[in-house]
Amino acid sequence: MEISEVKRVLEALLFVSERPLLLKELKSLLSDDYSDLDNIENILNELKTEYENADKPYEIRFVAEGWTFATKTQYSPWLKKLFKKKFIFKLSPSALETLAIVAYKQPTTRADIDDIRGVDSSGVLDTLLERKLIKITGRKEALGYPLLYATTQEFMKHFGLSHITDLPSIENNPDLEIEENPEDVPELPFEEKKMQKKEAEKEEEEKEKDEEVAEEQQ
Repeated sequence: MEISEVKRVLEALLFVSERPLLLKELKSLLSDDYSDLDNIENILNELKTEYENADKPYEIRFVAEGWTFATKTQYSPWLKKLFKKKFIFKLSPSALETLAIVAYKQPTTRADIDDIRGVDSSGVLDTLLERKLIKITGRKEALGYPLLYATTQEFMKHFGLSHITDLPSIENNPDLEIEENPEDVPELPFEEKKMQKKEAEKEEEEKEKDEEVAEEQQ
């Protein structure tokens, strides 16, 4: 198979796939027809450059450890109008907090997350699992064999990460610290802090519901 034909096959595969395709998947799909599998990545990068320079509203992008077609960012205002409801993807501060803990501590258990947050996280974890931003990767070799949570390919795709290692470093970004600064927040007994956090999360959820209803009515 000539390289020009390999390019067309790769374009077709990326076009029909609903998710980014891993390099090893693409190699496997072409293995019976193209012998120089080590050259597949070079061909993909050539295609990426060609689409970047082409006067087209879409491009080939490497994201979430895979290759995919994506529209260019300057066209997002019109796409949001077309897929208004589909683009409503909001996470409460409590969900973002939990997601950040999983991302930086993965694989991690619910107990570890609860310990950092100071409140039960089971409901938030269920929401993140439902939205496919986290997944269960196994069980920890500890008492009770608790479930281990980690982020997904969908998480990397949503936040535009090529690899999970592309996450900003907490050490180099003080603003990304997960735990609260004890000097800024008065210390509370655990149960009182837990109750306050639950009340705050309830208010956040009610506010989100009101905003979604308002957007649907517009």
